[in-house]
Amino acid sequence: MGVVGGALLLAGLAVILSGAVIHDLASALFFSFVLGACTFVVWLIAWHSKIRATPAALFVDNFLIVREIPWSHVKDIVLGSGIVVVLDDDEVIGSLHFGGSVLGMITGYPSYRRSLRRLQDALAGYKNNGEHEAREKKTYMKFPWIAALAWFLLYAIPSLLQL
Repeated sequence: MGVVGGALLLAGLAVILSGAVIHDLASALFFSFVLGACTFVVWLIAWHSKIRATPAALFVDNFLIVREIPWSHVKDIVLGSGIVVVLDDDEVIGSLHFGGSVLGMITGYPSYRRSLRRLQDALAGYKNNGEHEAREKKTYMKFPWIAALAWFLLYAIPSLLQL
């Protein structure tokens, strides 16, 4: 996904700087919005989506949805179709960032092993310390407005300079 995002960025900037599609303010803003939105979506999947371990909880950020899971609800973190979190009620939560793939299934996900080991160590350390209070799992939406604006401006500034 990072390669796709980089290619989209370079191709978009090349088209903008060539002056082939930017003729007026409306086309500059429209083209910047479309390219910014596409790059933003790729960024959400490739960079923003992640699994974070804190002393209080495990956070699984998938696209715009965040799952906050207190350690008391995490049964295991395993390598299934990518890295998945198994909860105490046997619900399985996957990750976009550490998602499954055909090549990964064939090779055994060697690039995920280090991250899996770190997450399993965090699970063992935080779950055994007994310091966390009983809290409920939360699911909420989090929209990174600043990043969305930054991706739009990355294309809008050169577009407006072409006018």
